[in-house]
Amino acid sequence: MSHPLKTRRRLSFSRVKYIAAACIFAIITYYYAYRSPAVRLRSKPRDTAGNSTLGFQKIVVLSEGPSWRTRGLKAAAAYSGIDLEIPAQPPLTNEIIDAFKKMGPTTRPRPDGRGEVKNWLSFLDIIKYIVAQDLESALILEDDVDWDVSIKNSMKLLSDAVRKFTMTDSSNRSPYGHSWDLLWIGHCSEPTRNDTRRLMYDDPSAPDPRTYIGWARRYMEGITPGQRSIQRGQQTHCSFAIALSRRGAIKVLKYAGKGEDESFDFRMKNGCKKKDLSCLVVNPELIHHYVPPAGFGHVSTVADANERGSRVEEEEFERIMGNTPNILRSARCKSLFDSTCPGAGQ
Repeated sequence: MSHPLKTRRRLSFSRVKYIAAACIFAIITYYYAYRSPAVRLRSKPRDTAGNSTLGFQKIVVLSEGPSWRTRGLKAAAAYSGIDLEIPAQPPLTNEIIDAFKKMGPTTRPRPDGRGEVKNWLSFLDIIKYIVAQDLESALILEDDVDWDVSIKNSMKLLSDAVRKFTMTDSSNRSPYGHSWDLLWIGHCSEPTRNDTRRLMYDDPSAPDPRTYIGWARRYMEGITPGQRSIQRGQQTHCSFAIALSRRGAIKVLKYAGKGEDESFDFRMKNGCKKKDLSCLVVNPELIHHYVPPAGFGHVSTVADANERGSRVEEEEFERIMGNTPNILRSARCKSLFDSTCPGAGQ
């Protein structure tokens, strides 16, 4: 006959083993159910568009180095929960700049200023960086850009619109599908008319088209306040924020690597218009460049390279709030000045 105390000890030891096994099972279940990448891939595509890289594999920044531009950009990104990478740009010699200006037949347009050439070559360098890393997609930002404080929600709405516009199959889990080379998210104008093939969608952060800043203001037909459209790019200007697919990055390197236009964004615009590149554009734009206080003028790196930039001390104007056209609630201003500093006309 076994001793009652020994029996209770065996039962207690067995109970501990069962409890330990249950805990281990719970931990493993939690990891695979909630933390596993394979499971995360089964989330809705629009949810991925609201992650820390806005649905792209990486966000990279085109920048010459630390300045008021990058400091404000990093502050806005930290406030919005966005991860950025600012790769070091290789140096550009005068000989390289002069050689690029002369590329292509004389019958083709060429960039006039050194600033346009530097900007063009810098874009090519950062796209080479994207290709070398074999990224599925990447968003390229210029370092003086800004966005609305609700950018992640806007990107989810854009994801829905792009997938619907391109008729992306539900089995494709990419937040923006794969029916594009270039997705133009930040620009300074793209006409949209009532006869444009487009998809209209609601976005509370969209500006009033009647006060839109840009040459295409007169061509914002049918768009009402709180509304955007997704359409094929035809006349898009300025490259504040462009996303490239893996295929698109390679195509852009080949297409833009030989010059033959006035500037990089003109080359992209014409490639979209001629359908050498498959381009989508959101209108009005989601990202625009931040403008320092009016009294100091816009300190442009392109203008600086052309010796037409504003010569002021950064510390002098960096403490004074500027504005961002066509952005209702600036993330830069919220993070730096605790203000929305709406853009001109907003």
